[in-house]
Amino acid sequence: MHPTQDARVILRHCDDYDPVRIQEIVGDALDELGLVPRGRVLVKPNIVMAGELFRHAYTRPEVTQGIVKALQARAQGVTELGIGERCGITVPSRYAFREAGYDRVFRRTGAVRHLFDEVSQVEIPLRHPGRLRDSIYVPEPVARADFFVNVPKFKAHPWTTVTFSLKNYIGIQDDRHRLIDHDWALNRKIADLQHVLQPQLVVVDAITAGQGRMLTPIPFPLHLLVLGNNQVAVDAVCCRILGLDPREVEHIRLAHEDGFGP
Repeated sequence: MHPTQDARVILRHCDDYDPVRIQEIVGDALDELGLVPRGRVLVKPNIVMAGELFRHAYTRPEVTQGIVKALQARAQGVTELGIGERCGITVPSRYAFREAGYDRVFRRTGAVRHLFDEVSQVEIPLRHPGRLRDSIYVPEPVARADFFVNVPKFKAHPWTTVTFSLKNYIGIQDDRHRLIDHDWALNRKIADLQHVLQPQLVVVDAITAGQGRMLTPIPFPLHLLVLGNNQVAVDAVCCRILGLDPREVEHIRLAHEDGFGP
């Protein structure tokens, strides 16, 4: 999947985690961007860690529920609509889904649950210059997705400065593949993962942003949903909201240089 050449980013005020209001905002964005869900649809939130101690670290279930409902209302020829994630390393994703309140989302929407640590892994060849490896492994639901929706949390990260849409791709790998190059080369790894697939839609949960830390962030109310059809552009706008130059965030700059967006 190649990134759109008509990159657009939409900012919408959202007072709180009301799934009905979120559904309206996402539905309007789908219409404005001319997006129609088809085939195998996969929604990927950030559920790196969940539970009371981590309640500002993950994409809230109300956001994902609103997105799924908006997708269902506009679906044409959808063969599957799933929600998938690999949470933090060594923790079972089924536990994180439950602790984050996602079991209710599955019941209310009928979406299929994909636990990326419990499915087959698919090898994807890489051919672009500057790559760390000649191939990379991702879960089977990611490899076969026709319409991909990336739903990150707006927050800080100790090694990559920020974690928005591009950084959320770390969760499309299971532990033994995720740990490879998860070191000084992490920013390049994030850029390499962009060559697996590109999202048709990005929705950033910035209703309550996370400051300072990755797993136990300090909450900061932004009352925003950031939506778009190109994740480099989305991440660049999220940086500007914080007063950061996106070219100074290494994985965003690398993805831009690899041709994934402005």
